[in-house]
Amino acid sequence: MHVGCSALLLVAACSQGADHAPPSAEAAPEQPADGLDVPHTEAEACVGTEVEAKPLPVDLFAVLDGSSSMNDATESGISKWYATKSAFQDFLARAPQGMQFGLSLFPLSSDEVLSCSAARYRDASLPIQDVSQMARGAIAKLDQVKPWGQTPTAPAFTAALELASAHASLHPDRSVVVVLATDGLPTACAPTDTRALAALAKEALDGPAHVRTLVVASTSLAAADTSNFERIAAAGGTLRPVMIDSRRDFGKQLGDALDATAAREVACDLALPEPPAGKRLDYDTINVVLNGEERTTLPRVGGPSSCGAAGGWYYDVDPTLGAPSRLNVCKSSCARTQAVQLEIELGCQTRVR
Repeated sequence: MHVGCSALLLVAACSQGADHAPPSAEAAPEQPADGLDVPHTEAEACVGTEVEAKPLPVDLFAVLDGSSSMNDATESGISKWYATKSAFQDFLARAPQGMQFGLSLFPLSSDEVLSCSAARYRDASLPIQDVSQMARGAIAKLDQVKPWGQTPTAPAFTAALELASAHASLHPDRSVVVVLATDGLPTACAPTDTRALAALAKEALDGPAHVRTLVVASTSLAAADTSNFERIAAAGGTLRPVMIDSRRDFGKQLGDALDATAAREVACDLALPEPPAGKRLDYDTINVVLNGEERTTLPRVGGPSSCGAAGGWYYDVDPTLGAPSRLNVCKSSCARTQAVQLEIELGCQTRVR
């Protein structure tokens, strides 16, 4: 992925006053009628100075299924739970320095009765904090689990989104992803309808905290079940779930998914660039560019619900309502950065879809 420290800001050397005024209407390139990505022509390109830009680091909140079906054996003979526990323990040991992580497990009981209280799951969770400070406690918590009972996804997922959103609101300089790892659809605690769970994921994504949801699920399910997981993942801004094949190395597949998420392959949002010395940042003259075999400008869209398959990017705060602090890249565009370099241009009229 070329988003990491290799991502670049291109500061345009277009002639502008000290207040960083946008180009005149005559100088602005014509906007495409269909709003699709538009390759740069030589005449449209801004000649500028390249400076480094850093994508936002990723924090994770994992909510793990410990229901009785996690006792089922994988192809290698170990249980799904043992493979899941081992994958998370290994991930915590190699997590990127400075990464923050939180953990929740379900189901929980209250007086030996299955709990459906989101507050109960919040209270029992390990809040998001630096991995170096919480890894030992997380590993001990995983070791204590003995899979049992049904699958009360809704209260656990609700609590995870609330805790992740609270953390993200306090840390706008970080991308936050909730990882829902399960081997089945909800069987207890309303709502059990995945449309309702998708609505929760969409609310967290569309909200000011901009929390994404990554679903990691077993492929030992029927096709209809897979589509339900896809619904939650799409609503949560990650397009599709990571489906684990229990006939292959279960733990490695889960570990690879966690590594990809930590490496910003799920969330590749960018910090708001610093304006050149003596100038103010003009939110209408910022563009995000994919620089591959040809340079392609991504359109700015109104928000996550406007991303669609064509992708694009958007501010975390509408500049007409307040001051943005970051650029959020749509998942479909984030996926395209695997083969190209992601850049930001200052000084050219923003392309809008």
